[in-house]
Amino acid sequence: MASDLKAGIISTIFATWLHNNFAIGLVIVILVVAVLMVFKPKRKLVFFLFGFLLLLLEFEYQKHFGKALEEQTVTSVVLQGGHLRTRSILEDFFQKFIPFFLWFGGWGLVLLGIII
Repeated sequence: MASDLKAGIISTIFATWLHNNFAIGLVIVILVVAVLMVFKPKRKLVFFLFGFLLLLLEFEYQKHFGKALEEQTVTSVVLQGGHLRTRSILEDFFQKFIPFFLWFGGWGLVLLGIII
């Protein structure tokens, strides 16, 4: 393999890691918890699994599809430009409530798994 091709592959892997290190860590933890659930199912592992899934969903929501979902919903609900209050409520819902609910729910389930 050519050295410039090796350098390009290493650079791509490193850039992918920098862009998605939190998500990659969550996927690894989810896989470990799923394997543990297969061999020795416990209630705490279910809380861990759902908690980490919510955290992964929150990460992907914030990073990739939250803004597009918000724009699509605001455009379909507010067909004409005069409904500023409705637009403001929808923007707050998609920018503040959903990410907070996913973050709080995820860490809450992880904490519940630790306590139980």
